[in-house]
Amino acid sequence: MESDREGAPVRYLNRRWFEILAITGCVAFGLAILFPAAGMARGVAKGNVCMTNLHMLMRSWLAYAEDNNAQIVGSATYEANGWQYQGYPAWAPSGRILVKNFVAMPQDQNGAYRYQEVQDEIRGLKRGGLWPYLENEAAYHCPLDTRYLKPAVTMPMSLGGYRSYSIGCVYNGFAYGNGWATGEYYATVYKTNEIKSPSSKIVFVEEISGMGYNDNTWNLFLMGATFPNYWPGDPLSCLHNQGSPFGFADGHVESRLWRDPAVIKAFTDQVKNGSNPQYQFGPGEGADLCWFVRHYVPRTPQPGSGFYPLPW
Repeated sequence: MESDREGAPVRYLNRRWFEILAITGCVAFGLAILFPAAGMARGVAKGNVCMTNLHMLMRSWLAYAEDNNAQIVGSATYEANGWQYQGYPAWAPSGRILVKNFVAMPQDQNGAYRYQEVQDEIRGLKRGGLWPYLENEAAYHCPLDTRYLKPAVTMPMSLGGYRSYSIGCVYNGFAYGNGWATGEYYATVYKTNEIKSPSSKIVFVEEISGMGYNDNTWNLFLMGATFPNYWPGDPLSCLHNQGSPFGFADGHVESRLWRDPAVIKAFTDQVKNGSNPQYQFGPGEGADLCWFVRHYVPRTPQPGSGFYPLPW
């Protein structure tokens, strides 16, 4: 029988190598099973953090209204100090009101607009109306949102967004009457007691805009072509196993799983392209979005709004 230099039989060494390779293969197989499971667990944990963030934001939103005679915090992101004048009422302005927005725009140490680092956006968070109620920048960010790690899709000189959550324009939004093509001004609410069925009305959305930070209000066109033949809104996140989280006006949060592949593709394309085109759907597609529209409009629109038929 052949031997190696140490005198051990070659057949024995071959068997030992086979055993080592077999053990290595078993370990590799186990890791192949374990790692995806661990990845899924991490995804679920991050999703839970996101829902917790939304819950805290909704509690802060309600607390602000409670401390301000039911007045809703503004949903825009303009102005360095978070304050701005808005036409009032939005659908037929006869004057102006001073509104504190929930966040201010990204800015440098001197309060000038800039978005080249995450701290620029955090400075804007700290000058917003909700900061005294939620002094934690991480609560404004979904752990699955990684836009801030690279330049914005359409604005390479700016960073991708850090703040993940936006408020719909219909909630004390930046509205100047018929200057808004979306028509949302016809359904704007200014106080919490103006919201019809708060437990079913969406306030906060997770917006993953590819254009940089989530600029201004989140918008949805309520006028135009017949819905649901197209998606006429800003991007919604689809990071949570093809679902989107929402915060409702009564303070609770929910995650909505989209069933229509065309809807998932529409949201995904909006983020990739860095824009919010009015996405066209084919026959039988897009009906999944009727749920969102039904839960977005917070009250009966003003007469003569010209809205497409709403799926009440």
